[in-house]
Amino acid sequence: MTDPTTRETLINHLFRVPAKVTAAVLVAAIVVGLVVGGPVGMVLLGAAILVLAGMLALMWPDIPATERLLRLAVLVLVTAAAVVRLAPS
Repeated sequence: MTDPTTRETLINHLFRVPAKVTAAVLVAAIVVGLVVGGPVGMVLLGAAILVLAGMLALMWPDIPATERLLRLAVLVLVTAAAVVRLAPS
């Protein structure tokens, strides 16, 4: 048998967490980060963006092109909302 790669190990750990829990935590972090603003909002939004980017990078080879585009669009949308919300007026 071959040892699983780091990518496969991370994906296996990710799939152990229910999808609804992952989605709820990410949505909550994004909403609270946008509402609160300031340093706390920046940390929450930054963490959510990093998690979304990491999940996209891990799953990239295994998901169809349309799903890739949708996930990339969500990542860009959240990043743009964070920049607009946290940038000084």
